[in-house]
Amino acid sequence: MKTRTLLTIAFSVVLVVVGAIFVRSLVPPESPTGSLAFLSAARELPIFDREGKKTDLAREKGRLVIVHFWATWCPPCVEEIPALSSFWEKYKSRSDIALYAISVDKDWKTIDDFSAKSPNRLPMYRDPEAATALRFGSTQYPETYITNKAGRVLYRVQGAIEWNDAEVRRRIEQLLNS
Repeated sequence: MKTRTLLTIAFSVVLVVVGAIFVRSLVPPESPTGSLAFLSAARELPIFDREGKKTDLAREKGRLVIVHFWATWCPPCVEEIPALSSFWEKYKSRSDIALYAISVDKDWKTIDDFSAKSPNRLPMYRDPEAATALRFGSTQYPETYITNKAGRVLYRVQGAIEWNDAEVRRRIEQLLNS
């Protein structure tokens, strides 16, 4: 009788623990656009250039900002890079827009090897361990965020963008003129 009671108690405890874990998993993660509606609300969103100089995206205000997370091992990212580079050639001389092409690759050598095969003129940055990407809510790539001049995230696009599409350019122009 004691064994049966002990087994029943143990089974009940396991059932409660599994149930609690299941219920907790139903809670949605923090929304990137909710938690980062304003980049300035984030304590720090660091990315690094080739020389190791840190840029803090949380301090980026006063212009339209395109934050593009990508990786060399991601086929849609690789396909998207030439169009993004072409897009950026048309806007890079403007002071009211900034692009941060942020690789989540493990090191600069990987990015350099990719760039040797697929030349581009993108302003490249690295996000070690994808820490900033995770703060944005990015776990799959490519993913692009467009923020207004106040740092508010206006658009989050998961997947590749047709950067040469007339509608995309029209929307960017609209945002620049607002």
